[in-house]
Amino acid sequence: MKESIAKHLEDLCLLPSLSGHEQLVSDYLKKQFESLGLEVTRDVLGNTFACVKGKHHDRKVMLTGHMDSPGLMVKTITDEGFIRFERVGGIPEKTLVALRVAVQAKDGYVPGVIGVKSHHLTSADEKYKVDKYQELYIDIGCYSKKEVLDRGIRIGNAITYYPTFVHLQNDVVSGTSFDNRIACTCLIELAKIFAENQPDCDVYLVGTVQEEYTIRGAITAARIINPDAIICLDTEMANDTPDLTGTGEVKLGDGPVMSLYNFHGRGTLNGTMPHPSLVRLYEESAEETGINLQRVAGIGGLTELAYMQLEGNGIAGIDIEVPFRYSHSCIETSDLNDIVKTIQLTEHVIRKINKDTDLISR
Repeated sequence: MKESIAKHLEDLCLLPSLSGHEQLVSDYLKKQFESLGLEVTRDVLGNTFACVKGKHHDRKVMLTGHMDSPGLMVKTITDEGFIRFERVGGIPEKTLVALRVAVQAKDGYVPGVIGVKSHHLTSADEKYKVDKYQELYIDIGCYSKKEVLDRGIRIGNAITYYPTFVHLQNDVVSGTSFDNRIACTCLIELAKIFAENQPDCDVYLVGTVQEEYTIRGAITAARIINPDAIICLDTEMANDTPDLTGTGEVKLGDGPVMSLYNFHGRGTLNGTMPHPSLVRLYEESAEETGINLQRVAGIGGLTELAYMQLEGNGIAGIDIEVPFRYSHSCIETSDLNDIVKTIQLTEHVIRKINKDTDLISR
């Protein structure tokens, strides 16, 4: 499984997929699901659905992974051919200077670089200053606005980190958009597992859109399926690097993470406390499989489950996450073994869900 995970993750990380521009990742998921004999549909917003029918059809479990990533968007083009941009989603400004990017053009994406003032021309008081993104620009090698326009680049075109994927030491990998191509990879592997050996319940595998932009896609996806339970697959920030010592206990290589509490606290008062029944199922499954299950509780982030759980009469939900480092940067980093264990543990949980599973909060 590890080799298959690495292959799908690499393929997915090399596909630009700014929030609202998820077509390439959607097409990849569609191809993988259809190769398993599953019917694939899309809704108006672009959410991508596949379903493995269970043996008894007495419960519906929805697995989600968002297909988009944060990035930039063309805001203006200067007469000299430089591109000014707007941020889409949570892009840290300190990572932008001298960054390689991919700009949506007429025939795919073209490479560009975010300019940086040459070191030898930088004054002493500028050397330790983080430039505001409004001051920055992208250089694609054109000498005029006309040249840029001739390549099909317009205001509103997508810009992403230049797609990369590299193997580090051990089974650690690094690249762009691990948040949330890791979850998309999990969806593919779980589809494969359940297509070969049906669970009792129906399993809906959904690649969602626009999570990084106000979580719009997942809301309509949950409304369409109206599941009994949602397992939201995502990533969780590891605290095991020198700069984060003492801020938490999540470690790379230590297994999947169960979120017990998240709260955004910035611009929204939303978050998630997981459903007790699903917490018990994951804890029981971790004990039965011998897979270490990390736990996290914190403020500063949320997932699409925060909104999906409110659909209909309320939906039992839980966030299950793969630990990773350097979130929302171009060098997100994770351990393939954590992805394997997340898939194995989630499979075990889903096989325990049937008509007798208590999904009432007690």
